[in-house]
Amino acid sequence: MGLSDSQNYINNQQLVNKLLKFVDFESTKTILEIGPGKGIITDVLIKQNKKIIAIEADSKLFSELQKKYANTTNLSLIKADFLKYTTPNEPFTVVSNIPFNITANIIKKITNEQSKLYVAYLIMQKDAVIKFIGAPHAHSPVLSHILNINFEIKLLMDIDKLNYSPRPKFNTAFVSIKKREKPVFDKQKSEQFKDFLVYIFERRKPLIKEALKSVMSNLQVKIILDNLHIPENKEIKKILFTDWVSIFETFASHAPEKSKIKIYGSYKKLLVEQSQLQKINRTRKDT
Repeated sequence: MGLSDSQNYINNQQLVNKLLKFVDFESTKTILEIGPGKGIITDVLIKQNKKIIAIEADSKLFSELQKKYANTTNLSLIKADFLKYTTPNEPFTVVSNIPFNITANIIKKITNEQSKLYVAYLIMQKDAVIKFIGAPHAHSPVLSHILNINFEIKLLMDIDKLNYSPRPKFNTAFVSIKKREKPVFDKQKSEQFKDFLVYIFERRKPLIKEALKSVMSNLQVKIILDNLHIPENKEIKKILFTDWVSIFETFASHAPEKSKIKIYGSYKKLLVEQSQLQKINRTRKDT
């Protein structure tokens, strides 16, 4: 199945114009569009005095876009699978109605350590937006907390499913993912924080007290939860990012070395496992 088979296209130009008023066009020279489709967003982007790069995987759509924008000098059309595409080696902004079925993979790619992303403005499934924003709005997956280390995530506008063709079964939203001027942690502590989170979440202990006991003493757990006014029976998926930061700081300062060794490499191990699963899924699709 190609991206065009899994993508829903906005059919309301007035809505697109309204959405793009949120975009800060002044802070970057390069704008990347993932999956331009029929060009309803591209039509607005090319009016900016910027370098526009549009990545389209579908052969038919790419051919139609080439004809439509044959005389557009500030647009580079590239036929490629975005997940295999090398992003610009200069600061760039993303403005896209991304394919909903690969949302997490796209966000991981544009926010990785090597990426020069300044800010991404994405149309996403509303439920996915809420998950990435995390607690207290929704249950927080590990990815939302990891993303928050270097990026600020904001819901800009809700979008009704009536504005699409074909019409999806869910509503969507316009969101910004902006690089923080200063990350919450330096690089070394950031890796430790990721290891800490992944290790805690993978213990499959739903309550914060039981989850933390896998790396802290009973007394340490009691003190930190009391100080942060977090109930012992609160679910870990409902813990705020800022509270996780405070919990980790206590762990980093006071936990015994054996506990730090225990969590070491948890995040990289998770990435390897996810990569292997993706390879298996791709192999199944190809057979």
